[in-house]
Amino acid sequence: MPFSLFKRKEDTFNLEVVHTCKTCHFEFKGRYCGKCGEKVMEENERSIQSFLAGLLNAFTFLDGKFIRTLKLLLTKPGQLSRNITDGIRMPYMSLISLFFVANFFYFLFPLWDSFNSSLYSQMNVLPYHERAARMVNEKIEKEKITLELFTEKYTAQSTNLSKLLLILVVIMFSFALFAVNFSKKAYFFDHLLFSLEFNTFHILFNLIIFPTILIGLIKFVHLFGVDWGVILNDNVYFIIVASFLACFLFFGQINFYKQKWYWGLLRVAPLFFLFTLIIGLYRAMLFYFTMWTI
Repeated sequence: MPFSLFKRKEDTFNLEVVHTCKTCHFEFKGRYCGKCGEKVMEENERSIQSFLAGLLNAFTFLDGKFIRTLKLLLTKPGQLSRNITDGIRMPYMSLISLFFVANFFYFLFPLWDSFNSSLYSQMNVLPYHERAARMVNEKIEKEKITLELFTEKYTAQSTNLSKLLLILVVIMFSFALFAVNFSKKAYFFDHLLFSLEFNTFHILFNLIIFPTILIGLIKFVHLFGVDWGVILNDNVYFIIVASFLACFLFFGQINFYKQKWYWGLLRVAPLFFLFTLIIGLYRAMLFYFTMWTI
């Protein structure tokens, strides 16, 4: 019975009947008004089954567009942006929507600290850590609270801000793509599309899907006395993720920018370098925004 929710219903809609739009009163044939886009309400849309199917899609994204978009994103880098640029949009979920879905899952299940650096990293690891530590200590002394309590406040505010500011990474990387691919004379919108696809891939695959699989494998082999956790440290994981990003950029240059493979290969290094600089800049911006608003 539950599987009937996913069965395709026979289409009995009469495309020849003339309807009057409930919104703009325009007469038209078909399901959608040709003037304002309003949809004809069908009888089966008033059923409980239709409501539950819509609810399921809203909370699990198990619709055809999401699966189709995700498959293309993971298997053919750059092709999703190319299809959308070429006007093939209906079969796919919009990239901005997919990006925010990825963003939502990343902050819901933060398996690896890539964007939102902890206060400890800001104060002890990153290049500006001395200034960051000085600012934090001044703030603690002024408010007369402990470092533990301040860390809790900082983490909560930083997490909230990072959800809003992550789009800045997309915009900044768009300028990097524009600079490296200047000879292609593409619109800035085109670079923005590929930047959305690239960053969505990074969040969904490198920060959610891949680490989830990796954690599962480590726990599984641990049952047999094998400790992969010692081998797969942060440095090794960074090398693996960097390889995935480099491959995505390489094939993206070929599929989206229509580069020859050798030109695409030459552009990977500067793009990856600029992306790492942008991540560093984003972390610094996030720290200062958080300190100013906490």
